[in-house]
Amino acid sequence: MKMNPWTLSVLLLLAGPLGADPYWHVEYPASFCVVEGSTATIPCSFTHPKVHKRTETVLRVKRVVWCHNHEYCQLLVYLGYDSSNLRADSRFLYLGDLIGNCTLKIINTEKQDAARYRFRFETNGEGWTGPKGVRVNVTDGEDVKVRSSVTDNVVKEGGQVTLTCTSACSFHQLDVHWYRNGHALSETGPALHLSSLTNDDAGDYTCSLDSSGQKTSASWSLVVLEDEGRYARRVAVSVVSVVLAVFLLLLAGLVFAKRRHAQKKASDVIQKQEVDCKQEAVGASEEVSYSTLHFKRNSLRSAPGPEHEIVYSEVVR
Repeated sequence: MKMNPWTLSVLLLLAGPLGADPYWHVEYPASFCVVEGSTATIPCSFTHPKVHKRTETVLRVKRVVWCHNHEYCQLLVYLGYDSSNLRADSRFLYLGDLIGNCTLKIINTEKQDAARYRFRFETNGEGWTGPKGVRVNVTDGEDVKVRSSVTDNVVKEGGQVTLTCTSACSFHQLDVHWYRNGHALSETGPALHLSSLTNDDAGDYTCSLDSSGQKTSASWSLVVLEDEGRYARRVAVSVVSVVLAVFLLLLAGLVFAKRRHAQKKASDVIQKQEVDCKQEAVGASEEVSYSTLHFKRNSLRSAPGPEHEIVYSEVVR
């Protein structure tokens, strides 16, 4: 059966090099959803024979290409990424390698990025394009929401809850940013798992599909209900603490009062001793006697004799 040369060339491009074995393959999801303005990562892997069958040449990948809306990524078309083109769009980052990983990251997605993307890799002499490609859909992200694994917003202390950031389409591999009460959390990804909940985990949770916060969901409030047994134990501990504090205060007051009483008693004894000492000193000074002897001479001179009157003064004590 004769075949049109153009048809044959198309089949060769789709199936890989002539005579190639079935190990020429590219694997990626059938479709992928991206929210406008967000950053998304498209998973991809590829395989190829290590040695060419006919030439027995060791095959090494020399060039990798991501293109959209083109079947073979060979013509001069818009290229999302080309390892041989330094002028490729900087919003498309190749996270893969030249061995088997062909993951692509799209930064700050735009409406025009919606298309079917295909990956092509070229070795030393041969090349292969994954024919199926991956359909990338871009949504406006206006209906970004936070969904919870629990039916209401109240979770008991010590429990757990999983929050999921959702949009118009089911997406994955998105750089999702999470916030609690407006403060950024370290966790990223579409799902936020909270376990061993405490009162510190309570608050309003939001998710955003870009770091600028333009595609932010409405808040979802989490209320953590304190465990009743733990609350009772906490109350009991508080009561015991208050009673113990009052007892210690009373004990300290009693010790202080006794010490003040002892100090006052000692002060009274010292004062009494000082008074007694003063009184003894005064008494001793009063017992001192002074004697004065006055001699009174007669105005008439006369010879000494028994008739002369001797006058003694009064002894003053």
